[in-house]
Amino acid sequence: MKKIFLKIVLLLILANVGLGDVAQIIGDYYSIDKGKVYYKNKILEGANPKTAELIGFSLLKDDKNVYYMGEKIKDVKIKNFEKLGQNYWKNENKIYYRDKKIENADIMSFKVLNEDYAKDKNHVYSGNEAIDTSPLLGKIKNPETFEFLPNGIIYATLYGKDKYNVYYINNIMSNCFDSFYFIYEVKGINKDKVEVLNDWFIKDDKNIYFKGKILEGVDYNTFEVLPNGDGKDKNRSYEYLTKDELKWF
Repeated sequence: MKKIFLKIVLLLILANVGLGDVAQIIGDYYSIDKGKVYYKNKILEGANPKTAELIGFSLLKDDKNVYYMGEKIKDVKIKNFEKLGQNYWKNENKIYYRDKKIENADIMSFKVLNEDYAKDKNHVYSGNEAIDTSPLLGKIKNPETFEFLPNGIIYATLYGKDKYNVYYINNIMSNCFDSFYFIYEVKGINKDKVEVLNDWFIKDDKNIYFKGKILEGVDYNTFEVLPNGDGKDKNRSYEYLTKDELKWF
């Protein structure tokens, strides 16, 4: 036991770490050690270790600046800083998601939905981009009252509602960096009784829905979702991938 303890002490000395000198970890990438703030192994020059706090993914604030991924965000007046939620913040008359400004956001009605989504009276936002700007891809009728359904954020599939409709929203990747959203109004659904079953199936008090459309011929009372994502009732199974989609796998 004594030999093990001596080995540990020796390793600490070799690593140039004092027994009473313990680094403070802030999130996944930031740390404070010996009076300095670090991003990974890089010192953030001028950052104040006494006021540094994590406010989002790789997003750090002190009493002078805001940093994203170790880089100082320009033109920030820290006295006017206001945290709105995880990853979202306000500075003067601008709203940001991480280090990106949200263009034309309505400050008075802006509200954070979770760490990656927000809304105002005009739009619903994914990060700093509005998801409902193209009429060809669908619109949310009343963004100001929009909210996600419980368990309604499932990978690339979103379910939400406003005071008028329930929406099935599908996020499609156009390349490694860009995506766009198809927004479908779920016709005829009881928005006060809707329940998300998985990313493909939802239900209300009368019907089962698949990708935002009524699943015809299903036995409502015996329908269930299987562990593999498919559905079934007493009569048959319902695959979540159509024949056309299966050919890609």
